[in-house]
Formats: sequence, C-alpha cells, structure tokens
Amino acid sequence: MYTILDFETTGLDYQEEQVIEIGALKLDRHLNPVSSLNCLVKLERGRELPEFVTNLTGITAADLQNGIYNELTALKMLQTFIGDDTVVAQFASFDLSFLSKVMTPSRFICTRSASRLLDPEKKAGLKDLVPRYGANLDNHHRAMADVEATAEVFKSMMARMMLEGYHMRDILNRMVDSEERPLKYIPKNAKTITLGVN
Repeated sequence: MYTILDFETTGLDYQEEQVIEIGALKLDRHLNPVSSLNCLVKLERGRELPEFVTNLTGITAADLQNGIYNELTALKMLQTFIGDDTVVAQFASFDLSFLSKVMTPSRFICTRSASRLLDPEKKAGLKDLVPRYGANLDNHHRAMADVEATAEVFKSMMARMMLEGYHMRDILNRMVDSEERPLKYIPKNAKTITLGVN
C-alpha cells in the first residue's frame, strides 16, 4: 500500500514552522485509491499566518480557526492513516521533515527525485511533471489538489520506472543547481545521490 502525502505549512523549516493543511490519499497495491484524509490545522497560540502563505495557498487564518485542534493531534491522526504504507511525496525531504514530528516511515518514494534521475535535463517541479505524465493539477498549493496530481504522476512514473529497471525507494537527490531547494532533512534510511548541472 502507498500513502501519497502533501503538507501546506507556515514556512519551510520543520523545526520552526507548523503544518496548516494535510492531504493524504491511500492507494492499494494496484495503485487504486481506497481512502483519503484532508484537514486544516489551527495555528498555534501566538503564531500568525504569513501573508505569502495565504497568497500562495489561498488559506487564511480565518479558515484555520475550525481546523484540527493542534498540529500534533493532526499528525498523529495522519500517522494512524499511513500505518505501514510506503509514503510517496513530490518533495519527500520537505514532507518527511514535518512528518518526523511523529514518525519516520520505513519506506518512501520521492517523485521529484525520481524525475531527476529519469530525466536529469528536465525540470522536476509538480507543475512540470503534470503535463509530462498526463496528469491534472487544479488549485495548486492546496494539499489535496497536489496529492491527487502527485498520485496521477506517480502511477505513470511507476510504470516507467519498472520498464526502465529503476528502484526509486528511499532515494533523495542533491542538485548542484541554484534552482534547487536544499535538502534540510534526510531520513536515516534515505540514500542520497548528487546530480551535477547539465
């Protein structure tokens, strides 16, 4: 089983910021969806929602007032949802960093890293992968919309990985490239590969 995962957060640093939206979609071994989880999370007392996050996601502080009581409660609910699944995320280093507050999954697949290995000369953002793999992406930067798009990309990418003999589990890549976000979190079980500039 697989859980496709995406977080919207107040910022990029998992040690300083918090999750504000969780999107998760469980796929069976045939990659068919079987259940989903989507929720907003209340802001911690004294924390303000940065304007750039509202501009990016459309989520407002007022939207979060009716969210799950706190981040830890929401993440523990997600932990139960994931169980022993392989976690799939578009930028796994980011999503797994916030997930690490409650768990480290035993297996993960990063679609962004997989894309960099399959097509090192091409951009690997979700908005770049969607047309390449025939997926749809509406309402980008909302957790469930990004999860659904990542799931479509993942299904097509899995078929290609199997055909080309790639095993993408637990791999994160480092790019020597100014366009790339650095890997600020690397799970203990991850294998890292450094790719150069083309």
